[in-house]
Amino acid sequence: MQDFQRPDDQTVAEPFEGLAADASARLNRLAETVRARRPKSVGSLDFELGWLAEPAKLSEIDRELKAWVKGKSRFVYRFKALEPDSYVKLTEAFDGKPLKTGDKDLRYSRMNAPASPRALYVGSSNGRFADRISCHLGRLAAAGTYAMKLAQWATAVPATMRFDYWSYAKDIDQIELEALEQELWDACTPLLGKRSGK
Repeated sequence: MQDFQRPDDQTVAEPFEGLAADASARLNRLAETVRARRPKSVGSLDFELGWLAEPAKLSEIDRELKAWVKGKSRFVYRFKALEPDSYVKLTEAFDGKPLKTGDKDLRYSRMNAPASPRALYVGSSNGRFADRISCHLGRLAAAGTYAMKLAQWATAVPATMRFDYWSYAKDIDQIELEALEQELWDACTPLLGKRSGK
C-alpha cells in the first residue's frame, strides 16, 4: 500500500473554483436579509415563579400565550429574571430539581452557569410555540422533552420573571431565525439551555 502523500500547500485546491467566494457572497446576502428583517409583533408577560405551583395561574398564563399565536408565525423568545440576584437562587434551586415524576424521567435544559447571566433562557420556535412554552413552564405531559420545566423546581424561588417574544413572518428562513436567536443568546449569556447550532 502506498503512503498517503499530502500535496504541497501551493497545490491544494478548492473542491471547485470559486467555492470560497460563492460562500462569502451567500453569507453577505444572508447578512443583508437578516439586517432588514423586523418582527411583525412583540410582547411580554411578567409572572411570579410561585404562580406556577397554582394550577389556575398556570392555566391563565397558558391562555395568555395561546392568544398571542396568530397564524404560522415563527418566534424568538427569552425568559429573564427582573432582579439580577435571582440567578443565584435559581442556580441553587436547579441543583435540587427532581429527576423523575412517577416512572417518567424528567429531561431538563442544561445548566451553563455563566458568571453574569442576563437571561434564564433564550430560544426560538418554528411551530407549536405555545406548546413549547408550556413545556418550559413545567407541564408534566412534556416530561420527555428537554425544557426548563420551571414548575418542577423553581416555584419556591421568590422571583419575578419576564417572558419576551418576537414574532416573525412565516417566510423567514431557518438560518435567519437561528442567526437572530444566536445573537440574542450571545448578548444574554443565559443560565439554562444551549446555543442553537451547537
